[in-house]
Amino acid sequence: MIIALLSFSITLAVIAYVENTDASWLNAVDAIIAVGLGTTLFIMILRQRLNINSAFTILVLFSIGYSFLRNWIFAPTLSVISQQMTPLYESYMQRFPALKFNKDSVAWIQNFMQVYQPAIWGSIQTSAVFLGFLLFNRTSLLKQQIRMIQFPYYLVFLMMIALALSLNHATRTWGINLLVCMSVAYLIQGTAVMSFVWGDFFAKAKLLRTFLIMTIIINYPVLILISLIGLLDVWFDFRKLTFKEEKHESDIN
Repeated sequence: MIIALLSFSITLAVIAYVENTDASWLNAVDAIIAVGLGTTLFIMILRQRLNINSAFTILVLFSIGYSFLRNWIFAPTLSVISQQMTPLYESYMQRFPALKFNKDSVAWIQNFMQVYQPAIWGSIQTSAVFLGFLLFNRTSLLKQQIRMIQFPYYLVFLMMIALALSLNHATRTWGINLLVCMSVAYLIQGTAVMSFVWGDFFAKAKLLRTFLIMTIIINYPVLILISLIGLLDVWFDFRKLTFKEEKHESDIN
């Protein structure tokens, strides 16, 4: 796996060096560090510990750290790329007049994409690995562990920091970015709670399960509700996982 990552990294680095543009270097760094290193780190922890909680916790922290560093280091590059997208947005204005886009709308979209880049990148990276794990995982033990995903309690402090930053006008942008990234983590935990409760039923009703997944993906209020369930699970422990662990430890046999 390490050899494959090195080969992948060298290839992309050579391409970026040949093109020698800000966009090519940004794409190379994203592919090598965020996608390559992040996914490799997740798989290695999963293989060594067979603990899905540890793997996803490290992934969430890694995604948050990289997304904020990326926005800080490549801020000028991201601004240039955003401006280069203006003709594309203007073409959408002409092709889809019913959307009622204007120059103010384009400017708002460009500003939104640039300001909330950490939230967009961090949430997509974590979500992509989680969805990939759900779709391509073939290990029965790990499939069962999906229902037991529960992030450590200390992540709640990150959520509190995000909320505090969001309430301060000077740090609101950073707070909202962090809040969105953390919400994805608790969306995963909320999904695990739902799978624990209704997983056996939807395993048999595949058509209904597919319809439910599609409905959830396009329904933002439902996503927020599932994230809230995941956050509340930290205190209420809906699956009684803490009780089961204590019982297991106290059972001598």
